[in-house]
Amino acid sequence: MKNVSKRVLGALVAGVLMVSPIISSVTASAAKTLTTSPSHTQEIGWYNDYHHEIWQADTNNSSTMTLHENDGGFRAQWKCGPNNTSGNFIANRGLRWGLNNPKTYKDYGNFYCDYECDWCAGTSGNARIGIYGWAQNPLVEYYIIEDWKNWSIAQDPSAEYKGSVNIDGGEYKVYTISRNAYTIEGNKGFTQYISIRQNTRNKGTISVSDHFKAWEDLGMKVGNLYDISFSVEGWESDGQAEVSMNMYQGICDCGHHKDDSVKNIQMEYDSQYKQMRFTWDAVNGADSYGVAVYLAGKWRVQEENITDTEYTTPKNLTLGKTYKVAIAARVNDKWDTANAIKNAVTFTVE
Repeated sequence: MKNVSKRVLGALVAGVLMVSPIISSVTASAAKTLTTSPSHTQEIGWYNDYHHEIWQADTNNSSTMTLHENDGGFRAQWKCGPNNTSGNFIANRGLRWGLNNPKTYKDYGNFYCDYECDWCAGTSGNARIGIYGWAQNPLVEYYIIEDWKNWSIAQDPSAEYKGSVNIDGGEYKVYTISRNAYTIEGNKGFTQYISIRQNTRNKGTISVSDHFKAWEDLGMKVGNLYDISFSVEGWESDGQAEVSMNMYQGICDCGHHKDDSVKNIQMEYDSQYKQMRFTWDAVNGADSYGVAVYLAGKWRVQEENITDTEYTTPKNLTLGKTYKVAIAARVNDKWDTANAIKNAVTFTVE
């Protein structure tokens, strides 16, 4: 497992250009592909308000990471074995506050990660997917492992079993490992906190803050947050992954990300004026609604201050053209755009 400086604060709300509590704006742009090689081993930065990193070491091959535009996900391909080396690969996206952040997780709302990861890895080496990050005071590198291939960190002879917790409908066994290696603070000693899901999965909601709380209940202090990311990692392994992901900073203690999606969307076409009227059920707590249309490979907001539960398009829609429309609700200043895109409706003008 490799330790390196990562991620910067931000979160993208599923590609629709609406404001969430974590961000101030989103800039739409084409998907971006990053490549690492033996002579260029790392790429880090921001893209659509998520921080990202791709990193490789000790391999003669190249790896790629393509950043999604419409969510915090990415596509990764790596080739780090078998080559009789300790080849290592990491690709991740998420939130970053950086060094010396004065806040702990208790100073934020609950953190959640909704994800789906279609992935595979060869029979050599090992690989894993899940939440990854660092915290300071004490210096901790942490993992919430959702799925793994060939070898589990629990098999490390230095892993100390701390207990078992039940979160998000599954049992996680918790371990710590003391290490001395490169960290976000330089070469020094640190501790790894590791939750490993026993009924592994490749999609779902990860209630990140619930793991922080569970660790502290087991005597494992979680200090000042440096970052939180969704990560794909491989060691002496070849593989690929397609990740869809969004991170949320919640404001409740509900323990699960709340579904504020717009439901029961109905469409009524006016052939005289060539326009479509949409209606939907009211969402509890919503103070406004927004409508976005998928055009030329991007979600484009048409209206985001709708106070009623209906919207009519402009007149003279193009005959024969197919439109894809997403409708989102704003609840407590947060747009539920992930579900809006998932529930988008499509129609063709005739």
